[in-house]
Amino acid sequence: MKWQNRFATGIKKVDDEHKILIDMIDRLEKAIMNGNDCEAARKVLYGLVDYVKIHFKDEEEVMKKIGFPDLKRHKVLHKNLVNEVASILKDLKCGKTWTVQELIGFLQHWLADHILEEDIKIGVYLGVI
Repeated sequence: MKWQNRFATGIKKVDDEHKILIDMIDRLEKAIMNGNDCEAARKVLYGLVDYVKIHFKDEEEVMKKIGFPDLKRHKVLHKNLVNEVASILKDLKCGKTWTVQELIGFLQHWLADHILEEDIKIGVYLGVI
């Protein structure tokens, strides 16, 4: 997954953090595809989860500051993703396997869909896109 201009919300902090998330997903995919052991991939995934939490907090602060009317629902979407990823991590700890395609596909689709369907609304609300 690579950054595309269509992901731009027009809010520098949010866009910069989205770029970092995309890069982290790309590094996770490369770690897995290059045959690194599961522990290396797991560390990248944990780092991604930690950064997602920071990003969500920052994004929610932006929405709160501008009076974004759909903040409450957006927070629920963020919480649901954190719960889904926590479930994936639990599966991995319990020895359940996810294929590379399943894991990377889930993360890429969720992020792209969330940006294009939800985060874009923040820029529209501000009138920057």
